[in-house]
Amino acid sequence: TKISRVIGASGIHVGTMSFSKMEGDASDKNIAYMLQDGEADGPYYRQEWQGMKETTPIISGGMNSLRLPAFFENLGHSNVILTAGGGAFGHKDGPKIGAISCRQGEEAWKQWKAGQFGNISLSDGVIEYAKTHEEIKGAFLTFQKDADQIYPGWKEKLGYTGESSVQAASFDWA
Repeated sequence: TKISRVIGASGIHVGTMSFSKMEGDASDKNIAYMLQDGEADGPYYRQEWQGMKETTPIISGGMNSLRLPAFFENLGHSNVILTAGGGAFGHKDGPKIGAISCRQGEEAWKQWKAGQFGNISLSDGVIEYAKTHEEIKGAFLTFQKDADQIYPGWKEKLGYTGESSVQAASFDWA
């Protein structure tokens, strides 16, 4: 990653810090900091870049609008390049709506971070946001395994009652 910055790469893939299907750990955020900050604590020592241009972290590998808020919370910002294939194209309502839902995942995190939902958990904040945004609400139906894992009780909180009202999308990450 350092050599990429030295030779002027505008972006480099940094993984998903265990918030997706790729291997990694939440502490891998130091790699992203190393690319974009003027000074950063790397895995072994502190790096001072002396004004060298930053490199933007690129994320992908199973990311979708439901996984993004916790990823951004771990990283501390959302200044990344997202290359969401299945996270956008796999949305039950098509790729355009999937891309919009990814932007809404970021916006839900920003609004939660700003305290616009009161003193509630991030997962409950995203659910509150989804109540008024159909695209990310549709992501809960599309990526139900993620929804069940990250957002306990989402079906009831979003008003889906009974099995007939919740139909899984044909897209599966497995």
